[in-house]
Amino acid sequence: MRQAGLVAGETADVLPVIDAAAVAVLKSIGGNDALFRRVVNLFVKNVPESLRKIEALQYGGDDLDLADAAHALKSICIGIGAKRAQHACHELELLLRTGQPFDMMEKIARLSNEPAQQV
Repeated sequence: MRQAGLVAGETADVLPVIDAAAVAVLKSIGGNDALFRRVVNLFVKNVPESLRKIEALQYGGDDLDLADAAHALKSICIGIGAKRAQHACHELELLLRTGQPFDMMEKIARLSNEPAQQV
């Protein structure tokens, strides 16, 4: 099965931390870096709050709420081209929505570490 930007057998480590093409597109819109700077500022502002929500839900929420929170964070990551963080969110969301067994602590820790590398 193909996962967000991966070929069968590959791990997320082969993905770029930041997708240079996504950054180039953001920088080209409007003819300057203004949109890119705005997206980066939103990323820096919203990621910590999203991670806190995910971490809280792992202890007191249901799987669908946690999957929705992972999906929301994935959207933030897509907006800036944060490929590894996007993949970590996608993986957590998929596992939660399909009910597959997994190590929740390990996935949340990985998810928490990936966006931190972006900023």
